Amino acid sequence: MVGIDSVNAEFDGLSDAEEDILLGVTVGYDYETQSGLIFGIEGEYTDSSLGVTERDVFDAGDRVSINAGRDFYVGARAGVRTGPNGLLYVKAGYTDASIEAEYDDGTGEIADEVSFGGFRIGAGGEIDLSSNYAIRIEYRYSDYGNLEALGFDSGIALSRNQGIVTLLGKF
Repeated sequence: MVGIDSVNAEFDGLSDAEEDILLGVTVGYDYETQSGLIFGIEGEYTDSSLGVTERDVFDAGDRVSINAGRDFYVGARAGVRTGPNGLLYVKAGYTDASIEAEYDDGTGEIADEVSFGGFRIGAGGEIDLSSNYAIRIEYRYSDYGNLEALGFDSGIALSRNQGIVTLLGKF
């Protein structure tokens, strides 16, 4: 799976989004009814190259880096065949993402990773290339609510928009 990852942060009426490349893998199982309806379960692991680094934040010569980390997803999808090789579907499920943060003041580095959960919804289409391969194009939105750190609500609302293309191996 490859795509565009856009992470949006909102705080006190201000909003900022950063975009970069997303890579990952997905596994799942689909059940198809006689009428062409599809019901499936799926899981994903993705990682993003999205990150920002700022210098001279607190002191001259320091560096702060914040990177979008891994993202796990588990959910369900339902769709309908649009001919012998096509499928349109919607999906929903739980997503758990992480943010990796580093601070270097020139004398030492402090690093931490924070995980947070939310929900994902999406829609897409799939075209069978053969009996063993298909290609999927999908849009999905994930909402993680407000980021909590050390048990406190930071007031920073995080969400994600992604557009992906996946080459599927079927068996």
